[in-house]
Amino acid sequence: MGCHHDKKPGLYHCHRGSLAGQFFDSKKEVLSALIRSKTDTLSGSGSESETPQPDTGEPAESSVVPYDRDLYGDWIDTDGDCQDTRQEVLIAESLIPVQFDSRGCNVVSGQWLDPYTGQTFTDPSDLDIDHVVPLAEAHRSGASHWPPQLRTQFANDLVFPGSLIAVSASANRSKGDRDPADWLPPNPAFQCDYVRAWVMAKGYWGLVMDDRERNTVYYVLAGCEQPVRGLSH
Repeated sequence: MGCHHDKKPGLYHCHRGSLAGQFFDSKKEVLSALIRSKTDTLSGSGSESETPQPDTGEPAESSVVPYDRDLYGDWIDTDGDCQDTRQEVLIAESLIPVQFDSRGCNVVSGQWLDPYTGQTFTDPSDLDIDHVVPLAEAHRSGASHWPPQLRTQFANDLVFPGSLIAVSASANRSKGDRDPADWLPPNPAFQCDYVRAWVMAKGYWGLVMDDRERNTVYYVLAGCEQPVRGLSH
């Protein structure tokens, strides 16, 4: 899915979303192009609603399905190691080696910096795994047309950096399903990175923006010193 390093030509090749079919010299150029495509293509005349058919490369459902959290499934264990998506994010983002339960499946301790608040946590029960683009927002932005398998992939996306992030449960629940027009991380130092991650995730998954959301993205990015910076777990 998305953009990957093609070893033979030595370039990054994209085959989903707004950059499908294009080649780039570096990952940085991919991220920059995602931001340009997600702003330039949505800045034309007229207003874009959050319900069009996205270019996902997957067969679409015949009609829009009303949002239901169950449509996106639970955390899954994609590699069969007994550690589901939540555990994988906790492992990847801990600042120190994590400790597991007796089965080696669930993380019981570690150290995590929540970029939304700037707080540090050691108990994973204090953390939620946030979908940077909330599931309900994705549903409004094009995922309502997706087949079930693609929704599950989106909800458990460990491939695209920045899609999932460990944050305090209180910050995640304060955010809810709101887009940047109505919610930004209370930590000002992370707001630029957050909006970049939002734009890149929407571009990667072929999701659209409405006018208020797009205008806020313009405003925030205009005040950022570095328009593009790669994010990773």
